[in-house]
Formats: sequence, structure tokens, C-alpha cells
Amino acid sequence: MTSIAAIGMMTASCAEAGPTTTMSKSEIETLVKEYILENPEIIRDAIIKLQEKELQQEQEVYRESIVSAKDALENDPRDATLGPDDAKVTIVEFFDYNCGYCKRATPWVEEAIKKYGTDIRVVFKELPILDDRTKTSRIAARAALAADKQGKYKEMHFALMEQKRLSGDVIRETAEKIGLDMKRYDADLADPTIDQHINDTLLLANRLPALTGTPFFVVGDEYVSGADTDRLEQLVEAALNG
Repeated sequence: MTSIAAIGMMTASCAEAGPTTTMSKSEIETLVKEYILENPEIIRDAIIKLQEKELQQEQEVYRESIVSAKDALENDPRDATLGPDDAKVTIVEFFDYNCGYCKRATPWVEEAIKKYGTDIRVVFKELPILDDRTKTSRIAARAALAADKQGKYKEMHFALMEQKRLSGDVIRETAEKIGLDMKRYDADLADPTIDQHINDTLLLANRLPALTGTPFFVVGDEYVSGADTDRLEQLVEAALNG
């Protein structure tokens, strides 16, 4: 196998041969160039190695950002949660109610809650990043948090995720269908602290360089970007059995 090390051995042996065989800088450069042209695969190998190193460094930065934000991720008392506080594993999910990939991952979240019971705790992070386009993502997030004040976040959350298209009317009809006190719902919906909560979640998301879209899950110090439910299952199982 050819390598950069082989070039180094070649030039070193020339230098050790004595003054009669000492090579100039230009001669060494020519030799190296010829060697690379004859063995171009060493460039490919070097690029692959560099990419692997950069990816590893990037992953370390991502994990460090998650570790530094651990308390905000798992312990914001304003967040809606399902599962006991002392659960073995905490799953944090950032999502947008108009996100198709979030809807695709939702059945796994529902099934995980049933499957693992009190062993897991799910923290729901309202992240209406599609609001500029949909005009209803933030309304839906506020509606879910208003439902949480009446103890019906779970019902509201999964009902909204089942809707293919969300409008203001659909969101309100959903609130009515799950049995919310609509007078109290309207009052909670207008509560400025709900908007502050959402804004704080958006700021938190900006602290996580790995979070470039929704859904985004955090399990321990690891993360899953997108609806990769197989990877999520692996992380949860590893955390429970580790």
C-alpha cells in the first residue's frame, strides 16, 4: 500500500546517503509530484482521512453543545412532558406541527410511550420554525401549550399531529373536540408567557449547531436529526440496557 509515509522514507534515505546524493528542494518537490502522479490514490486516502477527522471534531462540538444545554433541554418546568421525572431515559423532541417528518416520527413516539411506560420521559419542545411559510405553526404551538394548562397536552398534541393541514379553524375545532374549556383556552392562548416560552425554545435551538431542522431528538448526550426512528430505538434501548 502506498502512503505519504513512503514518500517520507524515500526523501529521508536520500538525505542519509551523504553529501554526494543530497537533493535540492526543487528535486524533492519533483520527486514527490511524480510519486503522487504515479499513485493518485494517496490523495483520495488523505481526503477521506481529513473528512473523517473533521466529522469527528464536528460531532464532538455537537455533543458538547448538548451537554452544556442539558438542564434547559430536560428540566424547563414550562415544557409539556409525558412520563415520570425519575424515568431511566429522557427523550427530548423539537418539532413543528406542520412538519411532515415530525408527523412521520409521531407514531414512534406514541408507541414508545406505550412500550416503555415509566422507563421513559418525553419532553416536548415547541419549535414553530415553519411559521413564516405556514402562518399556523406558532398558533398550533400556542394552542398545545394552552391545552397543557388544562392537563390535556397529550390529547391536543397527537390530535394536531394527525391533521394533514392546519388552519386556525382546524386548530380551534381540535381544542373543542378534546373537551377543553374554551373560555379558559382563549384566555390562556392570549397569555404572553406562552409566547415567551416559545421564544426561549427558539433561542435554545440556536445554541445547538446540530439542530438544523425538525424533528430533532436528544437522548442522553446523543441526538437524532430527522425521522430516523430506527436510530432512536437503538439509542433508547442502549440507554435502558447500558
